Amino acid sequence: MTGDELRASMRLFPTGVVAVTALAGPRPVGLVVGSFFSVSLDPAQVGFCVGNGSTSWPLVRAAPCFAVNVLAAGQQDVAAALSRPGAAKFAGVDWRASDGVPVIDDVLACLECTFVAEHPAGDHRIVVAGVRRARVLRRADPLVFHQRRFATVAGAGHGAGDGTVGGGEVRLYRR
Repeated sequence: MTGDELRASMRLFPTGVVAVTALAGPRPVGLVVGSFFSVSLDPAQVGFCVGNGSTSWPLVRAAPCFAVNVLAAGQQDVAAALSRPGAAKFAGVDWRASDGVPVIDDVLACLECTFVAEHPAGDHRIVVAGVRRARVLRRADPLVFHQRRFATVAGAGHGAGDGTVGGGEVRLYRR
C-alpha cells in the first residue's frame, strides 16, 4: 500500500478541527490538529496526533499547560492562520488568556490540559494530555475537515447535550 492510497481513503472520513495553544513567555503559540480524541474519562485524558516535523509542538509541549480549542463553523480562517508556518500564526486571531492558556475567541469548547505522554507513531507522535478543566463555551455547529476542505455539519451543534440528535446537511467551504 502507498501513502497516496491511505490519504485517499482517509479523506473520506470527516474530522473535527481543534487548535492546541499555549503561552511561550508572553506570546501565544499553537497548531491545528484534525486527529483529536477522548482517551479516558477517569482519569480525564484526551489525545491528538502531531507531525514529527512540527515546529510549534515543541513550544506547546514546553509550556506548563496548554489548551485544546474546539473550533466552530465559520472559524476556518483561524484554522488556516494557525496552520501556517512561522511566528505570525496569531496575527488576526482574537484570543484571551484564561488560567495560563490562550483561549481563542468564539470556540465551542476549551479543554485546559497538561502533558502526560508522547508515543512515536511513524511520521507522527501520539500525544496524551491530562484534562484539568473542560468548558463548553457556546452551542453552535463545529468546524470539520473533509476531502481537503473545511466544512460544517449544519445542525450538529444545536441540541447537543439535551438528548436531541443533531443532523442536517454538510456544507463545504473553499480553502
